[in-house]
Amino acid sequence: MELSLEKRLLQRLLSLERKQLPVYHVVMLPDFFVDHFLYIDSVETICQEMEKIALQGGGNRPGITQRIQQGGNAANTVLGLARLGMSAHLICRTNSLGLHLLQFFLGKNGVDLSGVHTEGDLAMTTALEFQKPLANIMIGDPGSVATFSYDHLNDHDHEMISSANLVGVTNWNQNRFGTDLASKVFEQSKKQNIKTFFDTGDPSPRVQEIPLLMEKVLMNHQLDLFGLNENELRYYSKSPCRTQTEMISALETLKKDIPARVDFHTAMFSASAQEKVTVVPTIPLSVRYRSTGAGDVWNAANIFADLLGFNDDERLLFANNLAGQYISSPDPLPPTLDMVINFIKNSI
Repeated sequence: MELSLEKRLLQRLLSLERKQLPVYHVVMLPDFFVDHFLYIDSVETICQEMEKIALQGGGNRPGITQRIQQGGNAANTVLGLARLGMSAHLICRTNSLGLHLLQFFLGKNGVDLSGVHTEGDLAMTTALEFQKPLANIMIGDPGSVATFSYDHLNDHDHEMISSANLVGVTNWNQNRFGTDLASKVFEQSKKQNIKTFFDTGDPSPRVQEIPLLMEKVLMNHQLDLFGLNENELRYYSKSPCRTQTEMISALETLKKDIPARVDFHTAMFSASAQEKVTVVPTIPLSVRYRSTGAGDVWNAANIFADLLGFNDDERLLFANNLAGQYISSPDPLPPTLDMVINFIKNSI
């Protein structure tokens, strides 16, 4: 009798040689943000309150729960990989305060920060997390993320890239040199037969640059894995897809133009497009503490499972589990391997 997907994944995880996990080295660049979260019940109510305070000339609005934590696609992804037990390395530019915060949030969780440059500016995001409707609005200052170029890489950075098992570039949408950076980093990686990963983030601020990105990066055989969500899929596929059927059709259309495997995640399901499309539904959740960062945790799990040779459906279920646990936990830390195993055991 064939085992269920959940039981197959559980067997896969239980059979892992954990002492071998640090042998896998993943390098991610170029973004780290300090994320400042404000947890707000209703958009309508807070807007009315802000307008009233502004009209009276200013004032205080106490009682809003707030939190500061690590942010940035690359930073969140390496944190997720380090928590799973792989060797994770971050290359970015920030300032001395940024390095201290990185040491607090990432360094103590095992992320290698030797690729952090401190001659730049701190990147910050204020994220408004609303319950009614369930949505988040991010107001950002990209700092030195906006100007990170291939020329900023030093000898140590190049050595890390050339000795990795996988190299990923993220946050293209906020980096004006993002296309050139990804193209050159992937070219360098492929000379050493290293896997490459790319996640652009929301491309809406740079729609006019998508054709060049497609030509230089997405349609290039130097890219192995392309990660995106439903909003990003609409831009790259030029399809206003909303339903699962429409999204999968748009994914299949996009894959015809992109040699890389396309890995797709939504709140409803995830999918992986190669010769065929594999689809796995997400985990039902009774509580959600956040939405920001879930895609980065999903990417970390997806990369982890890819490097370890999981089957496509096992890889997608593993990534769904990790992202689900992350957003349903009050602590904004990606789960460990033991946490995932216990979660699957309990669900079975």
